[in-house]
Amino acid sequence: MRRRPVTAAVATAVATVLLAGCGASGPTPQEWTDEMCTAVLPFVRTAVAAPAPAPEAGTGDRLRGLGDYLGRTTEALDRTLGDLDRLGPAPVDDGEALTARLTGGLGEVRSAFSGARGRVDALDPTDPAAVERDLPGALEPVARLGTATGPLAQVTGDPELAAAFRSSASCGDLTRLSGDPAEPPNGPADTAPNDGRIEGDGG
Repeated sequence: MRRRPVTAAVATAVATVLLAGCGASGPTPQEWTDEMCTAVLPFVRTAVAAPAPAPEAGTGDRLRGLGDYLGRTTEALDRTLGDLDRLGPAPVDDGEALTARLTGGLGEVRSAFSGARGRVDALDPTDPAAVERDLPGALEPVARLGTATGPLAQVTGDPELAAAFRSSASCGDLTRLSGDPAEPPNGPADTAPNDGRIEGDGG
């Protein structure tokens, strides 16, 4: 059996030592913020694009439209949370805790939409009077989001990420979209989280 030259073995060992732990570097704060906003954008687009029912639509059609909207928004948030998980923590001091608070807040938004959908689906479309009476309560989990601090306040509360947020085209799109929510079908205007504004105070 041929032996590897000693010099080749040494060179391989040195290269291994030098390259250990030298994988691809993580994103910069600007890159992370761009990707974070890109991940959140599909959810916001879905949340603010609730279809308005036709005036002649029956109770069943209105409930189906509202349930579909709540379901689409829940699914969009699932994708957003998956993208954020793949993105990893923000590359700033206390970035892991900050990102955990961001995803935790978005998880609460998801729970609100999912819970509201379950309540809406439980309404009886053959009893319009009961629907009229009970629909506001069914939408309450989402309506409450309008009085809560937006999850992205976790990002814009960090000076470095706030500067990246302000200079990011994706975050600018996010701010513009979330500032002009659509009214959900047969539901109150504040069904979109924080009236659609999830960017926080520093965006």
